[in-house]
Amino acid sequence: MIDLVSSLSAREADLKTVSSGVSAELLMRRVAEGILENARFKQGRTLIVSGKGGNGGDGYALYLLMKENGFSVSITDFGESKSAAASFYRNKCENEILPYSEELSFDSYQNIVDCLFGVGLTRPIAGEFLSCVKKINRSGAYVVSVDIPSGISSDDGRTLGEAVNANVTFAVQNMKLGHFLSDGLDCSGEIGVLDVGIEKTAPDCLLVEDQDVARLFPPLKRNVHKGSRGFLSIIAGSDLYSGAAVLAEMGAEALAFGDGLVRLCVPESILYSVMNKITECTLLPMPSRDGSLLFSVEYLRRAIDRATAVLFGNGVSLSEGASKMLSFLIENVTVPLVLDADALNLLSSDPSLLTKRVGQTVLTPHPKEMSRLMGIPTDEILSDPLSYAKEFAARYKVIVLLKGASTIVTDGKIAYLSASGSPGMAKGGSGDVLAGAVAALLAQGKGVLESAYGAAYVLGLAGEISAKEVGVYSMLPSDTARNVSAAIRYLSKFAE
Repeated sequence: MIDLVSSLSAREADLKTVSSGVSAELLMRRVAEGILENARFKQGRTLIVSGKGGNGGDGYALYLLMKENGFSVSITDFGESKSAAASFYRNKCENEILPYSEELSFDSYQNIVDCLFGVGLTRPIAGEFLSCVKKINRSGAYVVSVDIPSGISSDDGRTLGEAVNANVTFAVQNMKLGHFLSDGLDCSGEIGVLDVGIEKTAPDCLLVEDQDVARLFPPLKRNVHKGSRGFLSIIAGSDLYSGAAVLAEMGAEALAFGDGLVRLCVPESILYSVMNKITECTLLPMPSRDGSLLFSVEYLRRAIDRATAVLFGNGVSLSEGASKMLSFLIENVTVPLVLDADALNLLSSDPSLLTKRVGQTVLTPHPKEMSRLMGIPTDEILSDPLSYAKEFAARYKVIVLLKGASTIVTDGKIAYLSASGSPGMAKGGSGDVLAGAVAALLAQGKGVLESAYGAAYVLGLAGEISAKEVGVYSMLPSDTARNVSAAIRYLSKFAE
């Protein structure tokens, strides 16, 4: 796991370090040394763009260091700095600074170092700063951003007006949340970390790595049988959302994740369309009315009988029967329960139902579903996805898996972030496949947090493999499900 921190945590760590006797000027010098040592600058001219804050100070220090080492380097800025430490270095190179203007051309530089804003930006870039960012992006140069690309919010990853598109970003001491959320994934490029001696701070989130997920797939003993590998029950579907192929993918994928038995429980009205799509799973036809599941305690007990995990909600529609089934499952399923799609939409009318749960529960919303659950606008959720996910998880004692460009998993106390994946996964059905993956791992008795972030990570890898095979535009959720086995095989080399 890699520690990720918020802008507040980063600033507090900076202040604590300076108060301990390490000067801000020394920290800037260390940042400059780290960039010079690690950046793979192209041959030719380098332009450093410094802003008015501490990030700009890193730029001034880097300019002086590069000049000392014989580089062809220039620097531009926007006037006096607001940082005393940055002013210390600015004064050393003041006579050599090119004042920024609209007429200043960036086109003759092979490298540009972005030291405009760093993690302190809280409002959209405007005026001459916006003009500068646009010039950087149009330059065609190799772009290095210091700490985080200017224009990216360090906490939610969203673009504030416009953002620098970096080839590489060097995070100071710790990677930031914004590197892996929203637009941060596209703008940060390759991410490196510079250890400059800033005091350690508690992480706000943990970034999942290959070896963390590989532990979920240890070598299997030969003396094993299907009954010992987990029994997943999936209750899903309606005439309106028959999704026979998706339901089949969910079941087949659960087996690919290692489950021994999978039971698909679907409305009898879509039984034959589903039957034509599956070979490995068992089927339980459920009573239906008007194409939707009909509430029946007898059949629900049959559906959850012997199951070691239950998944409910995919395509069940917002019928009265589905609503009653949700209440029954919340109150009667003692094994891990995964709620997705329509189960979340039904739950949004009364989230307090979750207080009746006696077993572990995982909710897998996308931001709009999270918005409905919390009664908060979607844009507000996106402004601080980590905090809102943690708040809901803590309030109802559940695990929240909040989907997005990266996936956040939290129990309200600790949070994990999975950044694997491909933009080609942004298609209807991918969420169903993810819900099936989470439930598949839970059915095997894996930890609830590990199952959630592990499923997201494996599917992200499978999506990346699919993108290489068929391309991001043409890949389907079925391609992702099909490549689960390849993703797990890849992870096996990291198993301890």
